[in-house]
Amino acid sequence: MTFNRHIILVPLLGILTACGGGGGGTDVGAALITASGSTGGSTGGSNSTATVSLSANTYEIVAGDRTTLTWSSSNASSCTASGSWSGSKSLSGNESITLDNYGDYTFSIDCSGATASIQVTVSDDDSEGSCVNPHSAKIKKSYMGDYELPMPQNSFGDDHIKAIGFKDYGVEWVYNNYKGRGDSWVSNCTQNEYIKLMYRTTLRKLKENGVDTAWVYNFGYWQDDQAEFWQISHNNKHIDDWAIEYIAETAQDLGMNIHYAWQFLTFDVQNQELFPFNGQAYVDMALLKKIMDAHEEHMLWEADRLQQLGVASMSADWSAMYICMCGLENEAPNSERKEMKNYYMERLASIINQIKGRFDGNVYVGEGIMWNDSRVLDIVDGVIINLPNLLFEDEVAGATVELLEERASEYATMLYDNWNCADIHQPCWEYTTYEMPKVIWNMFAQSHANFLSTGWVEDGFCTQGTYKDVYYDQCLQYNVPTDFSAQAIWIEGLLRAIDKQPWFETIGTTASTAYWLSDTLIPDNNQYPAGSNTIEGFPNISQSVRGKPAEKIIKAWYTGQYDTYNPEYE
Repeated sequence: MTFNRHIILVPLLGILTACGGGGGGTDVGAALITASGSTGGSTGGSNSTATVSLSANTYEIVAGDRTTLTWSSSNASSCTASGSWSGSKSLSGNESITLDNYGDYTFSIDCSGATASIQVTVSDDDSEGSCVNPHSAKIKKSYMGDYELPMPQNSFGDDHIKAIGFKDYGVEWVYNNYKGRGDSWVSNCTQNEYIKLMYRTTLRKLKENGVDTAWVYNFGYWQDDQAEFWQISHNNKHIDDWAIEYIAETAQDLGMNIHYAWQFLTFDVQNQELFPFNGQAYVDMALLKKIMDAHEEHMLWEADRLQQLGVASMSADWSAMYICMCGLENEAPNSERKEMKNYYMERLASIINQIKGRFDGNVYVGEGIMWNDSRVLDIVDGVIINLPNLLFEDEVAGATVELLEERASEYATMLYDNWNCADIHQPCWEYTTYEMPKVIWNMFAQSHANFLSTGWVEDGFCTQGTYKDVYYDQCLQYNVPTDFSAQAIWIEGLLRAIDKQPWFETIGTTASTAYWLSDTLIPDNNQYPAGSNTIEGFPNISQSVRGKPAEKIIKAWYTGQYDTYNPEYE
């Protein structure tokens, strides 16, 4: 069981009056003290009674969160803070304070002789209502893998965006999987309590790792696949609107930013496909226009909402739905493909401009397909660059951090050349820009050695498939050997290359869907069939760095502090 810390604010209630003043009461959570004395503003020889009230916006927060103290005085000429804060204060105002350590704290304020105090206590209990974190971060010894864990070589500065992405599923999915199995802890947790607890503890862990931006992925179902114009069903999003609001508010309390990205799901609420999609969708101009119309309407809705929530940044394009602009049967001639490419970039530029007209945060692209196009690149605040698999299969056994750094550096050089029209598949055209975009590098990496060469394996549920030339007809995932060290050398190699590459102005790094939402690392041993028995998928082989050596490496690059990886074994 994991125990994290809460801060409990205990109000010291009291009221005093002087010079015959009458008594009175205060609201719970506020302290009000009055005292007699001249305010400096009175005339005619009369004295007024100074009063001051002090309160907090919340009386129970997780360590590392902020609480906002609010005070208000009357008939006072000055206010001074003491105890766990200090200095001169305005006659009324508010101040956000973060506390990370155990102990009791007292915040006091004196306004012309009137005083008020609030006591703050840091405890070791982490819960939401009756719901206590039920997950364990224990691992199997075999998970460590075959490679030597690398030492971080450097760290990024304060102006570097230090991001990690949440896993792209809603916490309620995990809760309902456990509930369906009948786990006893569920009886102590409502769904909403569990959702809040998991997001809050996840954000706090990210902050401890130096992350300043949590990258949130969401998706939703469309209302009707047969509709002339596709619209999102707002009651059928994977992460509910209230949960996004909670994530944004909690992040702000922690002093963190939120980036919001949208995944284009190709199903409606009846689970009917909008169009055929099997890893890639083949589109003609009519289908492309319909997709862009639907995407534009929804992203503008999101921009309005994210503006209200104070979200720091968003992606204008979509992820997880790749399209081939080559005709429904891959039959389109080059002229039509170029026309669709031009239309896509033109519409994306229009969407970005409209978002910027209603959203004050930064707008990025690169979640999906992208070309060198001045219409887009001249108006966005940055481009997300994904790094591919870097090794050949016969190089995996002897992989090193140095080899991965070398290959990532070569890829960055190739990307720069391609950006400048050296690639025959992306030649210069009328919209080419020679101004290199500001870049956020994406360090996606799963925890198995095969990822270094052949790539991603489904980690959310059981699938059929072939691994190492053997076909598995029930659950391939149980047969992929876990290797935390493979992920660690990949992440360190990429970070070194990113740090040293001279071609692009790096404004940040992220790791998409790389922080799963519970501490669990050992998968449930009975997740087949996927339709009914999936619990939390396969975090052991997943791209999540949570609880793995790669998490310590990222923390070192983000904070300058390296913590030795000391796992707890099963």
